[in-house]
Amino acid sequence: MTKIAITRPSGKGEQLKAQLKQHQIAYLHTPVLSLTSITLDAQQLAPLDNADVIIFISQDAVQSLAEQYPTLPAHAKLFAVGEQTAQAIETHFSRKADFPEQQDSEGLLALKALQDLDAKQCVLVKGKGGRTLIATTCKSRGAILNQCVVYERAALEETANSWLDHWREQQITAIVLSSNAAIDAVFNTQSEQHLDWLKQRDFYLVSQRSCDYLQQEYQIAETQIYLADGASDDVVFSCIKSSQKQQVSTMSEEQKQPTAASEKPSVPETKPMKQKISKVGVLALLIATATGVMTTGLIVHGQQISDKTYAALDALKTENSALKNELKQSQQNLAALQSEQSRVSQAVNQSLSSQAAQLQESFAAQLDSKLRQADQQLSGAAINEAVYLHRLAVFKVAAEQDYQGGAAVLKRVHDVLLAQSNNTEVLKALADDIALLNAQPQPAVESIYLELHGLLNQVDTLPIKSIERQISEMKTTEMHEALSSDISDWKSNVARSFDKLVDELFTIKRSENIDIDVLLNTQETQLIAAQLRGYFSQAQTALMDKQASVFFTALTQARMHLDKYFNAESSAVKAAKAKLIELEQQPLVFSRKVELSSEQALKEWLND
Repeated sequence: MTKIAITRPSGKGEQLKAQLKQHQIAYLHTPVLSLTSITLDAQQLAPLDNADVIIFISQDAVQSLAEQYPTLPAHAKLFAVGEQTAQAIETHFSRKADFPEQQDSEGLLALKALQDLDAKQCVLVKGKGGRTLIATTCKSRGAILNQCVVYERAALEETANSWLDHWREQQITAIVLSSNAAIDAVFNTQSEQHLDWLKQRDFYLVSQRSCDYLQQEYQIAETQIYLADGASDDVVFSCIKSSQKQQVSTMSEEQKQPTAASEKPSVPETKPMKQKISKVGVLALLIATATGVMTTGLIVHGQQISDKTYAALDALKTENSALKNELKQSQQNLAALQSEQSRVSQAVNQSLSSQAAQLQESFAAQLDSKLRQADQQLSGAAINEAVYLHRLAVFKVAAEQDYQGGAAVLKRVHDVLLAQSNNTEVLKALADDIALLNAQPQPAVESIYLELHGLLNQVDTLPIKSIERQISEMKTTEMHEALSSDISDWKSNVARSFDKLVDELFTIKRSENIDIDVLLNTQETQLIAAQLRGYFSQAQTALMDKQASVFFTALTQARMHLDKYFNAESSAVKAAKAKLIELEQQPLVFSRKVELSSEQALKEWLND
């Protein structure tokens, strides 16, 4: 009875298991590998931003990348090794991907869109290890290749003994293996009994490369290997069903063969021998016939030998001698022909050897030429990339004062030029520039910005100077004294009465020696607070734009505004003023001029 072990990782092969169960084929799912995602940093993911071509090796590569880089650049063309990988791309990135009809590395590289990759930015999204065919071929076609290794496979156990014991107990007859890593994990045992048992199983594989690997590394017979047309569950199940039918057909033929053999025993067929008659034999026969005729004539004619009979006998002897000479000549001609044939064969072999040597030399010369051309293309692409990146670094340093970003870009230029020749001086200059940029002081922009933000949020809580004065000075003792009875004081009495009447009916505010000339209403108070906010916002903007003079001017204006319109006795105003004075003393230098020595060194290297 057939019982199949499925070795795919957990969560995979569900459709295959359902189909086997539907057709009542026993199976056992035993994952032998685990898949672990590899986290990439921003620099490792950066090539994806400018990629012209992105190639995905597997569904696991798609899923692992989607967890770290959820949106692919719109201008990049996407390619997948197989249909299921293309479906995974559509699921995770909502993008269509091209895939070959022959769903493997060779089929992918045969796509028309991947034939001309000269100077194109290509990113290969793959797992750790595996074949290098796609990478080397893309490089040979002129691509600027970067690889994103986003996952790795590892065996679940140090050895295969645990699941091999289980399989033997469950009487497994066939094993489904989807990669070379799975093959190694299954055969990772030192037990001779386990190896002997494994070598008697049937194997269902998904690629010709795995078939060759299984035969060469573990000496599995070709008759025990069944190759599916792809890695999908449907294709593997079709391969299993096809092999089941083939085995049933083979067993039926073996059962019928002995019966057919017993019904009709084989009889050795005898072939008549073909007799050869030589000229000498013919001559002997003629002689014998002539002799018989002569004997008969002698008997008839009374045994008398006539001159005519002897003459005929002499003629026969002469003819026999001529035939012998002709035979000898024929033998000599045959020897000469054989010698000539040997000479011609030797000449032909020499000619073929010479032509083979010439073809080999020609092929070697063409191969060397192609390799030199490929090296030149790769070198040219690397130089162009280095020049572009160096210009970007110069821009970041000179225009943006982004020293850390400039150092990172120069590090990439250094890595690109490592493989070039006569590059000692330019590499030294790049190393010096990187050290120089890393040593540049970095203002605490973020901290200062947050302190300004805190001041900005406190504006509404800061008290504005009160322009209302207590009019106690105006309400002197004289205003509240009784009216004088003296008639001559009538003017003062009228003034006091008027002041009292006004005081009771109206509120008149009087002020003397104050800083603000007019009374402030609610709108004007809001404008004062808004103007202070404006100074703080202007300082924040200047800080982010790296405009030191504007930054310090805005802080000074804000401090003067505080002194003029806000209550200097308030603790909140005092704290805000102290913070502004502290910020005015910050050593901000944004326009520092940094000269990159690698710029001139790179120009001199390119001109050599």
